[in-house]
Amino acid sequence: MPIAESPPMERQPRWAEMCARILQQCESLRGGRENLAVFLGVEPQDLATWAEGKSGPPRAVFEKAVEVILAEHDRRAEVEKAKGPAPRRRRTDH
Repeated sequence: MPIAESPPMERQPRWAEMCARILQQCESLRGGRENLAVFLGVEPQDLATWAEGKSGPPRAVFEKAVEVILAEHDRRAEVEKAKGPAPRRRRTDH
């Protein structure tokens, strides 16, 4: 199927699968499906459909979910930075 004739990305199985994994992680980070649905401004039933990989969310929802992941990445980086460098291991520690 030529690119011009392919279905929108939101309807492609791999897109839905990738989005589902991201949304599942976001559910953990935001305290559950209900909280994430409120944050994303979507109905919990729609979020359930997307998190189960039955279809992909609209691009705007996907982008907001990615922001949740990126914010968590930044938070963890700051925590690691605050800890300081890891202690050096002696050669006999391996």
